[in-house]
Amino acid sequence: MNAILAVSILVTAGLLGGSLARRFRLPSVTGNIIAGIIIGPYLTHLLNHEIVYHTLKPISEIALSLIAVSIASHLKFRQIAERAVSLLTIALSQALLAMVAVFFFCNFWLDNWIISLLLATIAASTAPAATLSVIRETEADGPLVKNLLSVVALDNVLAIVIFVLVSVFISSHLDGRIGFGDQVLRAGQVLGTALAVGVCGGLLMIILARQLKEKAHFVSLLLMVICFTTGVSLWFEISPLLPNMILGFVITNFSSFDRQILTSIEDLEPFLYVCFFTLAGTHLDLRLLPSLGTVGTIYILARYGGKFCGAGISAWLSRAPEPVARLLGFCLIPQAGVAIGLVVAIQENPHLAPYEATVTAIILASIVVSELVGPVLVKEVLKRAGEIGKAGHLLFGIVGRDAVALDFNSIDKWELLREMVDFAAVTYSLPPELRESLLYSVIERERSLSTGLGKGVAIPHGVLDKGLVAEDQCIMGVMAVIREGVDFNSLDGEKARVVILMIIPEHCFEYHLQTLAAISKVFSRKEMTDRVVAAATANDIYHLIFAEEHNELVI
Repeated sequence: MNAILAVSILVTAGLLGGSLARRFRLPSVTGNIIAGIIIGPYLTHLLNHEIVYHTLKPISEIALSLIAVSIASHLKFRQIAERAVSLLTIALSQALLAMVAVFFFCNFWLDNWIISLLLATIAASTAPAATLSVIRETEADGPLVKNLLSVVALDNVLAIVIFVLVSVFISSHLDGRIGFGDQVLRAGQVLGTALAVGVCGGLLMIILARQLKEKAHFVSLLLMVICFTTGVSLWFEISPLLPNMILGFVITNFSSFDRQILTSIEDLEPFLYVCFFTLAGTHLDLRLLPSLGTVGTIYILARYGGKFCGAGISAWLSRAPEPVARLLGFCLIPQAGVAIGLVVAIQENPHLAPYEATVTAIILASIVVSELVGPVLVKEVLKRAGEIGKAGHLLFGIVGRDAVALDFNSIDKWELLREMVDFAAVTYSLPPELRESLLYSVIERERSLSTGLGKGVAIPHGVLDKGLVAEDQCIMGVMAVIREGVDFNSLDGEKARVVILMIIPEHCFEYHLQTLAAISKVFSRKEMTDRVVAAATANDIYHLIFAEEHNELVI
């Protein structure tokens, strides 16, 4: 079977599995994984071992690298500065407690400290892909999600670093010919190479992004830099996860186009996610479940217990929000990509060959369990935290995704106001008589006093009389971006390039000042207006402003 046909089978099975999973109110990722198990080499053999482990491996590498970049994008200085100590405390506590629990209980049963230490090291990792997929599918946002994504990113960085150090220790213990100093030097080379590759990729992306500012270019550039970073990492025989996390970290914190870059690939993400999780399913052999036995069960329970207790206690001690302390531990169960990468590293280390079979069987069997149970549990926890659907919120509380437009060509203020009222009437299904009433109110308000805010922003608004709209309907809004600008007689003399029309029902008039304050806060810097105007699409504009609000409101 050729690679193109294999990809078509993979995607078809993944889409069908995800669709069926959603019908049963399960995360799509669970359906993707089950579909992969069915078509894989361990069940129906529709895709054989050669295709799964060799032909399609580049897809898995690129998808996992993209996920690493996405996860690292949540480690933004500005966003996590106030929570840095809390996040580091939680990440370290849950990773180390999981390691200690796994090592202690597995060593008690196996009486083999090397196998127990390897299992403990892998136990520290969490599956970023499954967690991120569930969060995006459910459009979840809130204190739990903010802390979860940051903790998962830090957790996997810690897991990779700890694994390198532990493998150095074990290898030097087993091979007396290799000095401990040489092994430490090798560990330093691996970590230093990962850092250098990730930083170089990030700087390359930043430099090129300054020259090419269109979304289509950002998609190509980001894919190119991810492929470059991943390819160079594999060439140096190191896991591409850490370099790509560093790549995402550099872009997020040092590029003025970070949001446009990181959202540019959104249209490709569903395809890559379906490929990745369905392909991950093809690697899972259900026949390994009986081999779990006592030690496998000990590993799973010790890891879950360590992560749950470590996250909960450290979150409580660091005074994290209540949902974080109570529920974060449940979201750290998924384990796959990073763990599989560490297993492969063990398999390729000749010093660890005597222990590879036992470690591989236990880890892969536990991954079967965690990948089937973990995403479902994460979704349920997000539901209990009340954070599902929060990411799809209204900008400033009034402007939805479909209420942002770039296609207004008016150069006259009055003509633009008429166009925006028409846009609002279509967006909110306003009847003709309500449209006329709104237009009259908007124009009269503008004639009495200009609504030009300055710094390239205007906020025209009109009031709808009581009884014209439902009592449960509050302030509505639409946004237009006019690159050439329209004269709103602003005090600073600048033309308005971002215009936000507020539609205020009379019974909600008291809230409009809060909305004006929220808009003014986001556009307090002219740089923000420039970034919005430079955005390629309405979706990019939504994400830019969402990120600005998100950063300002983060706890």
